[in-house]
Amino acid sequence: MRRAVAALVVTAVAVVALASYDTHPPRRPPPRPPALHARPSSTPTPAPGTRTARGPVITTPFSVIQVEATLRRGRLVGVRTVSLTGDGPHTQALNARAEPILRREALRAGTARIDVVSGATYTSESWIESLRAAIRAARG
Repeated sequence: MRRAVAALVVTAVAVVALASYDTHPPRRPPPRPPALHARPSSTPTPAPGTRTARGPVITTPFSVIQVEATLRRGRLVGVRTVSLTGDGPHTQALNARAEPILRREALRAGTARIDVVSGATYTSESWIESLRAAIRAARG
């Protein structure tokens, strides 16, 4: 009987502790991206049929993410992560591991239809969402 009471008390304390745990959004918002039509004069002229656009800034409970896509004749040929912050060392490590995998898989697939990286679900889903929007914007 004592074990059952002790287990119940420990369970109740754990539930209260988990319910009161508060996550915080990233501390700093990313700088506003420049307008797509405003290109510095030193930027080389893109090849004919090439269009580049940025997806929206996506905020997760742990990161701020924005992706840029480059399409040539409607096919994804370039992906750049414009912003990928993390609110702590753990999140930064997950993001650093997931971002190159996501970028490589998107380029390999030529689309945003890729799987999430295990262990980095928020980052993956948000990164893919921003990439999809960037692809739509680049297609016009």
